[in-house]
Amino acid sequence: MQQIYKNQHGTALITSLLMVVVIAILGVAVSQQVISLRKTTTANYDQTLSLNSAESTLSAAYSVMSENFLDPSTLQSLAVDINTGANWWKNSNNWSDATAISSLISAGSETPSYLIEDDGTGGLAVGTGNLTKRFYRVTVKAQGKGNSVAYLQSYYITLE
Repeated sequence: MQQIYKNQHGTALITSLLMVVVIAILGVAVSQQVISLRKTTTANYDQTLSLNSAESTLSAAYSVMSENFLDPSTLQSLAVDINTGANWWKNSNNWSDATAISSLISAGSETPSYLIEDDGTGGLAVGTGNLTKRFYRVTVKAQGKGNSVAYLQSYYITLE
């Protein structure tokens, strides 16, 4: 029996320890990849929530404008004049006069809101009569559950 043990040099022990180390390294690498993918998925989900909320808010703003398009004075009273620069919508102070939407649309931590701006008039010749177009810019802000914020801008045009 002692002859058998004298011929062994511990190769099986070293091999099994190396296999355990390789499996442990693979386990750590896979767990790091899963954590990274989870963060990416969460950020993507947050962006999708904020964009969907912004689109719903834009639709709600269009509904309000469509209800009042026959009465230009009411429609102009809904508009605010805050267009002071190219990136005015990035300043949170400019959103104090915004119209907030019901929390039913809000999937995030902040209630989505919109601003209607009167961008003035422009001429349009139709047939022999002259009609005037009035441009309204609708800007929407919606925030997801994380830090993702979606801004949408669209124009609404009425004939006067």
